[in-house]
Amino acid sequence: MNCRAGNLIALAWLVCAPALGTAGWPFTADGPRHGSEEYYEMRACEPIGQRQKYHHGKFWPIVERPVGKPVPWIHRYHHSIYWPDKYAPLDQADVNYVSDIQVSNGWMSLCTFYAYHFDATTNKLNSAGVKHLQWLLSSVPVHQRQAFLSMSPDTAVNDRRMSSLGESVAALVGDAQALPIAMRVSTQIGRPASEIDSIFKQRMENMDAPVIPYAAATTGGG
Repeated sequence: MNCRAGNLIALAWLVCAPALGTAGWPFTADGPRHGSEEYYEMRACEPIGQRQKYHHGKFWPIVERPVGKPVPWIHRYHHSIYWPDKYAPLDQADVNYVSDIQVSNGWMSLCTFYAYHFDATTNKLNSAGVKHLQWLLSSVPVHQRQAFLSMSPDTAVNDRRMSSLGESVAALVGDAQALPIAMRVSTQIGRPASEIDSIFKQRMENMDAPVIPYAAATTGGG
């Protein structure tokens, strides 16, 4: 047998012999073998639920749904057993996110110095402003301890109030940089103490004197 004939016989054997081994996925076009471990891993993150189909000119169902092959039954079974454990952390994260924003905004409002915390003429901290600063430095948690200054339309007023606030911090703790101070646009919350005091004084002055109705008893004679 010459060399050429031997090559032809070997080639015929390779073509006609049954496949003893295949490269398999990902070298095949159809993906992993159905039921294999790779098949289930590849489809593990597919959404659970009904698939939307299109036939006879309509979408079934009408609402948008995932398309494609149905999820393997073992994945639907897994989802049914452990529902809603998968979604509980996501719901908790959403609630905590909103709650954290509300808490942060609340502390921001409490730590803001408004116009009534400053003298109307000198723009220095008044007694109410000093007490508010003392509370901020002593009672506010460290991670929330930051002062905010409600902005005024007048830039010069903002500068004087910022300077007065820094000087007061330095006088209380010895370092003006110990308390971060930031400007913010805000709506005044509450009323000045002097206005509240005036309201109570006017209320007391205009209050009628308490009068108990009294009628003398009459006696009838026979």
